[in-house]
Amino acid sequence: MRRRIPVWLLSCALASAPLLTACTSDGVSPAPAIRRSNGAQNEKKFAEQAQVARDSAVAQDGPMVEAGVERASDGVHTRSDLARGVAYKLTVVCAGKGAAEIVVAPSGAGGRQAVPCDASVVSERLTGEGTLRLDIQGKPGTAAMIAWRIDKAGS
Repeated sequence: MRRRIPVWLLSCALASAPLLTACTSDGVSPAPAIRRSNGAQNEKKFAEQAQVARDSAVAQDGPMVEAGVERASDGVHTRSDLARGVAYKLTVVCAGKGAAEIVVAPSGAGGRQAVPCDASVVSERLTGEGTLRLDIQGKPGTAAMIAWRIDKAGS
């Protein structure tokens, strides 16, 4: 025997369906996914801008020692073994919004330098003193990508 659903129950269910849809489609749930998607698109765009600017600036330099692209929020934190007394060139480009700062240690090898995240190229001469510690960190609120490269300076 089949049981029939009362008409009033069916009409209540159908009448409340648009309300439930309206509550879930107000943008609250999908917004984080949309922001992540836009954030990923921005990261890709900023990474491409930073790499193109960096690569055009180092086209005539000596052989590459090390390079990379990182989120400014993650920063660049690398240790490189550089030959003592040899000249190197560090090239950094930050693309996006905000600013970053380069810190090179030991201090005799380089120093501390500001980097605007406007896709301009910032270069610094380094002198190899064994292990070089390179840290590039985005300032608070920075949404950008950092492309960097260490080259052996040409003669």
